[in-house]
Amino acid sequence: MTDMLDTSSDTVQTPVGLWTGLMHDDDQTGPFTISFAPDGTVALRTPRGVGTGAWSASRPGHLSYELTETFTPAAGHSGSVRIEVEAHLDGAAYRGIGTVRVYAPDGGPARTATSVKVTADRLDVGQAAWHDMVGLGARIRGRALHPGDEGFAAACSGWLLTVEHRPAAVVVAADAGDVAAAVRFAARAGRPVAVQSTGHGKSVPADGAVFIATGELRELSVDPRARTARIGAGLRWGEVLAAAAEHGLAPLCGSSGQVGVMGYLTGGGLPLTGRTYGFAADHVRSLDIVTADGLLRTVSPAQESDLFWAVRGGKSNFGVVVAAEIDLLPLRTVYGGELYYPGEDPGHAARVLRSYLAWAEEQPDEMSSSVTLMRLPDVPQLPEEFRGRSFVQVRVVFAGEEERGARLVEPLRALGPEKDTCGALPYPEITEIYQDPKNPVMAHLRSALLRELDDEAVVELISFIDPATPGGPFPGIELRHLGGALNRPPRRPHAVSTQGAAFHLWMRMPAPAGQAGTVRQAADEVLARLRRWDTGARLPGFLFDHDSAPERVRRAYTEADYRRLAVLKAKYDPNQLFRINHNIPPFGAA
Repeated sequence: MTDMLDTSSDTVQTPVGLWTGLMHDDDQTGPFTISFAPDGTVALRTPRGVGTGAWSASRPGHLSYELTETFTPAAGHSGSVRIEVEAHLDGAAYRGIGTVRVYAPDGGPARTATSVKVTADRLDVGQAAWHDMVGLGARIRGRALHPGDEGFAAACSGWLLTVEHRPAAVVVAADAGDVAAAVRFAARAGRPVAVQSTGHGKSVPADGAVFIATGELRELSVDPRARTARIGAGLRWGEVLAAAAEHGLAPLCGSSGQVGVMGYLTGGGLPLTGRTYGFAADHVRSLDIVTADGLLRTVSPAQESDLFWAVRGGKSNFGVVVAAEIDLLPLRTVYGGELYYPGEDPGHAARVLRSYLAWAEEQPDEMSSSVTLMRLPDVPQLPEEFRGRSFVQVRVVFAGEEERGARLVEPLRALGPEKDTCGALPYPEITEIYQDPKNPVMAHLRSALLRELDDEAVVELISFIDPATPGGPFPGIELRHLGGALNRPPRRPHAVSTQGAAFHLWMRMPAPAGQAGTVRQAADEVLARLRRWDTGARLPGFLFDHDSAPERVRRAYTEADYRRLAVLKAKYDPNQLFRINHNIPPFGAA
């Protein structure tokens, strides 16, 4: 072999770079991609597995490498292959011969050594982007995707398109074991972990991270006697609504059936029936979570209650939640809908808003509601009746008898809405009241918690939709009425609180490419002009891009809760493995 590979070249050529080639084994030929790094490591990818090892080039034109390839689920069986190759390196190509030895899962030989021939061509002079991550694929049942792979971009995209992820690798987890393996791998590699199901809650880019996509964790079962549901991290609320409704039961979902269950629950969850039942986090019975040590834990009021408290409100700061058990409520129908009032006349719009505020203050806890101020652009994408117009839009959800709900809404009807959809509806249709976008959007999202609003606040708010006011449009300034059960201590304590606020302000403003700065400035203006009524607090489930700054995150919690969260972060994630989020640094961190 040595004589065959000798070369007369005086220059030692380096194999560092990315190569693609073929391995000829008896009557079989298999493709491979291989990466040689300057530090002497080698990484291999084939249709059946992944491998790592070492290479050397001790004399001119000579290359040798040894590696172990581990079969992935794509191979249809488990085991490994030991590959040893010696090759002649000639610039952008190498040719070599070697041996392969196949081993069974228990490490015993499954096939004797076989001679192979290898040919490869250089694709790039730099090591592969996936070089340090290739071993991840050998540890999981699901898929490990790397930059450039088919499906990589789709797996780390999501509903909110204004935040773009560039992770080092994506793990499309098949089960909780995959999540644990990915977390352990990331810890060893010194890379952060990011997690996503639907991408509604993207906050900061996951650049360089091990990105865990939980969309395939789709466990769903309903226990009608216990009135509970067990839910996998890949589910969306629409699926849970449908499954629970078969038994006359209902989960505490938010305004969109497209939102992922787990991000919503770990953010606290502000339900459409929140004044009646409180935060969705109040009704979580247990969570299965993979923590930074790679362990899968079940947490509940009786098991690691401090971690159970922290995760419900602490979002992804403490691990990857893979499943939850939640309470279901015996709700088959609600009374609800929308009332649209024309807003072009500032005087009339102010009367409607002022009347709504007075009405909301008198409502029982069974009535949850919101008011949205809209100033819409004159664009063909909108229905003709909305183009270039302003509206005051009131939405109501009454968790009680239809007749009583209709009576309570009568004062709003007396204001003369242009459109009125209020009536009894099946609980699974509750998310249709808000008509949230179902497709991915480019939008700038902001929020705040406001105290009681007076006449001056009404004038300020109406000015945003006044057609005579320069600037805009402002197509969505929503004020969700709080109070009731939302402001009372929960049965199962958690890290979420309205901090005594009367309204939750929520803005979703379209941000077309190239206009992000202008849109952000417009949102800043809204918040600046409402500062007199701003409590300074936030809800942790509504922190996005701009609101992920440390000082803003801190305001999402009471001082006592934030300190407790930071202490627990130091206990469960002292090295900040979970920092691709609205981050809570460990107590004592610089």
